[in-house]
Amino acid sequence: MKALLLALILTAAPCLVQAQKIGVLPFEDATGTGPAFGEQVAKFIRSEFLKDKKFLPKFIQYKPKGDETSTVDVEKAVELGKKNGVEYVVIGTILEAEANSSSSGVGGISVLGQSVGSSLRTVTASLTLQGDLISVSKGALVESFRTTGSKTEHSVGADVSTEWGNMNADKEGGGNTPNAQALREAVEKLVEEMSGKL
Repeated sequence: MKALLLALILTAAPCLVQAQKIGVLPFEDATGTGPAFGEQVAKFIRSEFLKDKKFLPKFIQYKPKGDETSTVDVEKAVELGKKNGVEYVVIGTILEAEANSSSSGVGGISVLGQSVGSSLRTVTASLTLQGDLISVSKGALVESFRTTGSKTEHSVGADVSTEWGNMNADKEGGGNTPNAQALREAVEKLVEEMSGKL
């Protein structure tokens, strides 16, 4: 009988574990791209946490009042975490967002006796994020993490965007630019490292 009861408890144990509630605030943008970029980064992080059923991520919008600063420190993150009923809060900074483009001529192709030239365009994007994981119950920083994502794309005669802050996956091709791919790589690494501490 004891063995049967133990087997039932062990079978039900995964169902008894509640998902951890994590609040994700917009990241500060140290690159000058704009506040919308920080929101996009936070939403990518929320989406990445959603892939794992152990977590219940929540995007927390923060609008400073009057004399409040827009910078969120540990104390403010804990306050926002309590107000939103989460166990952990993720705050962070976009430290670097670079995208460079270069073109070079590709040898002419002969079509019906006419020479047609083309160009090879190379776009390289790289992004560095710092994410801070804060425990609401302890009122303290658990750990800081720094991750980088990069992507290089080569295309013949194509116009590939090098703009940051315009990575809406709903728009045609928006989620597949080198910038968006570099962001996804950095976010995946960040969430993987944070998950290991939760």
